[in-house]
Amino acid sequence: MNKIKAIICIIAAVAVFTACFSNTYAADYEKMNIELKIGSGTGKINGNTSKVEKPYIENKTVMVPLSWVVVAIGAEINRKAGSKIEIIYGELNAELTISSKTYIANSESRKLTAAPVIKNGSTMVPLEFIKENFPVSVTEDTKKGDIKIILEDDGALTDLSFLTGGISSKKIGNSYYGWSLSIPSGSRMVSNNYKSNNIGIMNESRNLYLYVSVEYKKDMDLEALFDSVDMYESNIRESKLDLKADIPYFQYTALSSYNEASRVKVFEKGEFFYFIEITSDDEFITPEKLMTDKYYDNIVNSFDLSYKGNEKGIEDISKVKDGRAGFYNYISLSSTSKYLVWSMDIPVEWEDSSSFVDPMSTSFSLDNRHYMKVTAKTIDEGADLSQYADEIKKHYDKYFNPKIYSYIGSDSMTIAGLEAQNLKFSLKYGDNVYHVDELYFIKDGFVYEISIYLSEKDYETTIKDFIDTVDKMSFYTVNKQKYQKDMELFESKYSGIRVSQQDDIFKYVNKQYSWSANIPGYWQKYSYYDDSEISFVNEDTAAAVTISAVEKDSYYEADSIEEALGMDIIEMIYEVKPAISITNERGLQVKNYTYRIEDPEDNIYTTIIFKVLEKGDYTYCFKSQMYDLNATDSAVAEVNDIWKSFEMTD
Repeated sequence: MNKIKAIICIIAAVAVFTACFSNTYAADYEKMNIELKIGSGTGKINGNTSKVEKPYIENKTVMVPLSWVVVAIGAEINRKAGSKIEIIYGELNAELTISSKTYIANSESRKLTAAPVIKNGSTMVPLEFIKENFPVSVTEDTKKGDIKIILEDDGALTDLSFLTGGISSKKIGNSYYGWSLSIPSGSRMVSNNYKSNNIGIMNESRNLYLYVSVEYKKDMDLEALFDSVDMYESNIRESKLDLKADIPYFQYTALSSYNEASRVKVFEKGEFFYFIEITSDDEFITPEKLMTDKYYDNIVNSFDLSYKGNEKGIEDISKVKDGRAGFYNYISLSSTSKYLVWSMDIPVEWEDSSSFVDPMSTSFSLDNRHYMKVTAKTIDEGADLSQYADEIKKHYDKYFNPKIYSYIGSDSMTIAGLEAQNLKFSLKYGDNVYHVDELYFIKDGFVYEISIYLSEKDYETTIKDFIDTVDKMSFYTVNKQKYQKDMELFESKYSGIRVSQQDDIFKYVNKQYSWSANIPGYWQKYSYYDDSEISFVNEDTAAAVTISAVEKDSYYEADSIEEALGMDIIEMIYEVKPAISITNERGLQVKNYTYRIEDPEDNIYTTIIFKVLEKGDYTYCFKSQMYDLNATDSAVAEVNDIWKSFEMTD
């Protein structure tokens, strides 16, 4: 990966991380639905099913599993010496004692109608404990045995794979990444991602937010990262780089456009960059105060990189066990529709490299030459797995470029305890050859497509780790009827619209901006803010055409038509310059910008062409993109035919 892309990836990762947490605090609080049934060993969280100790009724008191309920809500539960249990949630600090009706809540003694008990290893408590101590509404139907708990304020919890809640120690640490930090009294952890390398802490009373992020250095060094800060942080007040410190670091202060003051300190140690940020939107706290005030300075300077775990007074928040981290995959179709479908223990070296475009797919990468993609799709009951795999092979044979794609073979196997089909093929990009294993299997109404891409030269030494990881997958049942309904809504909102109901060529006319083009009816149309820019995509070949109309000499905030069309972004990220030519076509002068991108590090091999021409009040751009993998003769000809049909009308 070149330096510019490495800088962008690291800065963007941290920027997205902090932005997500900043927005979380002011986010619309989503309701969480928790469902239990008397005598049933299964419970539901937002429709997702999991096993629980069976709730029961004793002496008219409903008893429910403590840990399952409060952890779902987002609380922290700690087993203390003897028979005491501590529960922390926001400002609540409660202590229960097994076999005692009396408990403590924020230093106040209270009484339950029944004492907590241990049953089959689970602590069971009266439902009233949940009612009285959490922001929930509870409905009970004792005749049917139904219990519904609705969390009105879920503590800004947006993903149930995050463990959030109060913090019982004055210091927290991460034994895997080797850091610790002193935190203000009354703080609570609002975010902790699946491998605990991104942590968010909030202290409401002091209006403070703390973030700790650990990122692999990849091809970067601290000085290069420091030099890049000014490019992406336009509101910096002051900055400092110290490469001679025992642990080299740089730090800076900034004031955001939302008047949030922040101080960021970045350390370089071993294979990681460590980011510690303190932020406040209090109007009386300036960036300078975060740097000079002893209170804030002590917090930042308490960040230590020698923690190894098992140290008294430090709460270890690491989720990594035996070098692996549990990844729970939620298919998020809307802000209120999240479905837990599968989970697996991922080697901590793997990065979650998923895009936000496709909620059904999740990707993990060891590096740019070793990665895996997991896709879960609904499938009709009784579908034939062999036929499903055969159809995929036919699709590849038809739409993949034979200069790159070579079929190797297929067989059947058992994976994750299920019958699976395995399709094998190779992809040749320049001097790099990849061996691809695609696994297909069906579980609980979903068909799983797992694609493992490995460099051919070390395929034999790396495939086992990927297969072993998939083999230990866990699966969860979802409400299929509700899921299907939500999926239909999602697709209607985000999917493109067919150009025509028929597959034949369709003359598409843009009356507002006076142009037309002949588009195959099976292509998908995507429009943005208005019809000044419309994209057409062939989902089989990934070929894309975008037609834009920009009013002459009005490039919005851009300095040139090239910048207005996004060419500068391509040049910056891929460090390429276009081949420029001028042609005369249909009586008009056409300026052609051809970008040839060959990025062996990220396996991006594609050609992007901008055709720019003027007529009337507008500058028009016909942009096309074709990836080498799909650049068959017929796919290229199809795009050329669209260009030939493009007309600007008066």
